[in-house]
Amino acid sequence: MKYLLTSIFLYGFLANAQICNPNGNIVIFSNYDGGNLNINVDVNIPNLKIGIVSYEAVAVTFSGPFVGNITAVEYAGFNNSPNTNCGASIATTTFSGTPGGVTPNIEFVPPVTYNDPNGYIYIDCGYSCGTGSQGGCNTAAQIYAYFESVFGGSVYSHKTQYGCWSGTQNIVDGGNCCAAPPTPPVANFSISDNVICVGECIDFTDLSTNSPTSWLWDFSPNLPDSSAVQNPSGICFATPGTYQISLIVSNANGSDTLTQSLTVNAVDTSVSVSGINLTSTASGATWQWINCTTNAQIVGANSTTFTPTSNGTYAVIVTQNGCSDTSACRLVNSLGLDQNEINDLLSVYPNPSKGVFVLHDIQKTFLDQSVNVKNLLGETVYSTKITANKTSLDLSSLNDGVYFITIDCHLGRLVARILKE
Repeated sequence: MKYLLTSIFLYGFLANAQICNPNGNIVIFSNYDGGNLNINVDVNIPNLKIGIVSYEAVAVTFSGPFVGNITAVEYAGFNNSPNTNCGASIATTTFSGTPGGVTPNIEFVPPVTYNDPNGYIYIDCGYSCGTGSQGGCNTAAQIYAYFESVFGGSVYSHKTQYGCWSGTQNIVDGGNCCAAPPTPPVANFSISDNVICVGECIDFTDLSTNSPTSWLWDFSPNLPDSSAVQNPSGICFATPGTYQISLIVSNANGSDTLTQSLTVNAVDTSVSVSGINLTSTASGATWQWINCTTNAQIVGANSTTFTPTSNGTYAVIVTQNGCSDTSACRLVNSLGLDQNEINDLLSVYPNPSKGVFVLHDIQKTFLDQSVNVKNLLGETVYSTKITANKTSLDLSSLNDGVYFITIDCHLGRLVARILKE
């Protein structure tokens, strides 16, 4: 079928040749009348792909120093036979000079990949950069979209005219570079940190392409649960969990959505109390016990269980899942004496020791009293009695670490911390 063009224009090339995208790898030639299309590949374009559109048959010849760069050739059109409009009859579209391994593909009026009311619904011919009705041919936007869909990549140049091809078409000369088809945005964004701790605030940066004009972020079930600004900042997350953060971007040509995961970690700051022993319930963590009265860290108190040596309030700093938090302060008031009083009555030396400690009952206050040595779990691992003002404690068989000497007497409970190393 041949289309009647009510107005025929011969479109010459622009005075200054144009390159659509210098990083593109698709070169397009489109016209109505077909003819002898001699293409000189004189630009070093890797992975070069050639697209040709005409209504009449075309005889294509490739030459030039970079002809070996061609990796694909596609003809799309009506391919009317025979073509007698351009000198010698061309019975059907032919190709010569293609590099070895490249077989040109001929498509008979394939369907368009981009709908445009001013162009035909099949790829059959192209002759104009105009945006109005193409009289049964395709718009430049349809031709662009078709070859970018078939080949991938982007258009380096597009040369278009109405009449027969003649002479040599040098790729270095570029083309008309008619407007590419309007495109919807492609959603993309970055998160300042994809793994955070409860209570932290982070920023989101829009990286979408193709000029979006509106943005809709979804942070639910967090509050705020949404935002319509391009780059939301200072969004805080108070509840642990995995959040699916979505961004919808839109412009006049459509919309796109991207979803990324955000992990919000929490710290287990629960502490159980057993007698005078405080135990953190966190697993896979590190611990630092502190004195709540002075807010000072307690040297060597880095285990899951802490046994105070004097009455007071204590808490633990837990580091877990890359986050740190402090427990509530817990009161210990069941120790009979404070530390100063204990120091006047009892001393332990050497401390630390390789295994043998001397318990010095300074004022002979604890004769005949039982002495228990407990580990960090509160388990009794050694027991003896005080029978003199100096009592030897042989802990050589125990593992290195922190232990607690406890004495229960009429004064209350005394606790002394020792270190075996």
